[in-house]
Amino acid sequence: MKRAVLLTGHFPHQKRRPSLLWVSEAMQADGWHVTHVTVGYSWLSVLKGDRRLAALDQVPKPGTHDISPSLTAIYGRSLLHPFSTRSACLDTLLRPFHALFPAYWSRPLRRPLAQADLVLVESGAPIMLAPLARRLAPQAQLIYRVNDDIRLLGLPRFLPLLEARYAPIFDRISTASPHLARRFNGLAPVTMDPMGIPHAHLQNTTDPYTRRADKEVVCAGTTQLDIAALTRIAAARPNWRLHVIGRLKSAPPQLSNLNFLGEQAFDTTLAHIAHADIGLAPYLDAPGIEYQTSNSNRILLYRHFGLPILGPDRLCHPSVPSIIGYGDPNAWLRCETTPKKPETIPDWTDLARRLTRQNPAIEPPFDVSSVPATA
Repeated sequence: MKRAVLLTGHFPHQKRRPSLLWVSEAMQADGWHVTHVTVGYSWLSVLKGDRRLAALDQVPKPGTHDISPSLTAIYGRSLLHPFSTRSACLDTLLRPFHALFPAYWSRPLRRPLAQADLVLVESGAPIMLAPLARRLAPQAQLIYRVNDDIRLLGLPRFLPLLEARYAPIFDRISTASPHLARRFNGLAPVTMDPMGIPHAHLQNTTDPYTRRADKEVVCAGTTQLDIAALTRIAAARPNWRLHVIGRLKSAPPQLSNLNFLGEQAFDTTLAHIAHADIGLAPYLDAPGIEYQTSNSNRILLYRHFGLPILGPDRLCHPSVPSIIGYGDPNAWLRCETTPKKPETIPDWTDLARRLTRQNPAIEPPFDVSSVPATA
């Protein structure tokens, strides 16, 4: 049995299902043993009441846990984890103390990395463990899976610098976004590996909308959420009913047609998408957010069900005509009148197999203006 180690900030059993959880499931179905390592937490996370932990059904127990014959979970709390004080000066002063993070993980990762055939490092705090992974797993294929632009995640400002410095450590960089891929051009081999959706989980959903409004609108996620834009949409279209799924950093605005559901299980989220009339992608309208056009799990599900998608103009691209930008003077009318046009989106098994392939074709030089089609 081949063995993979996934270094991620997510837990193997959580309500929100990010990409590597689906990839892990697909790899196990293909005969791999997966060690899922959840990093990026410390005792400070507990003391601060980290919202990521509050969204879980129960407090995770540190240690190594065999969940099934094909899945082992490791979770630990270092003395300090990578976090931003939102002050460049303070972040710089704290930089030496962040060395405690990889030092903590050197012991619990020694055995699984020594046995690994493949190590996947997800963008974010796990990038700090790249040198450790290379040293403890010299025999393994080491892949950096770039699912997010870490400059936009509120992380310490030294992490993007480490990302560029550690890129040559990897055997390859994998991403679905040409915007993200371009950052690593010349630093390491880059493969363009599209995101997916779980085809086997997309059937027979029950309509969750009782006494339907004129338009049922879903925002299936709160990552990089633009609350102001969400409020403007709700105020501009009182005949729309907006449903927002995911955890929030602050108290939500109070509008009669704005419904905050909190973190939900995937099946509940899926039902809200499948039976919605419009999908919302109100990401913060900041430079760099363009990568979500190809990387956003919610956008891919919206496209599968054929929803018109409303979001910032930065997300608009000819390869995804279903995205309607705020700046379009006919945006409201287009959202209300555009018929559903379901698209064919790859399954997560496709991404899992691309990541486990030993000698993939390296992409030729790419142009950030050309987004690869995922349909």
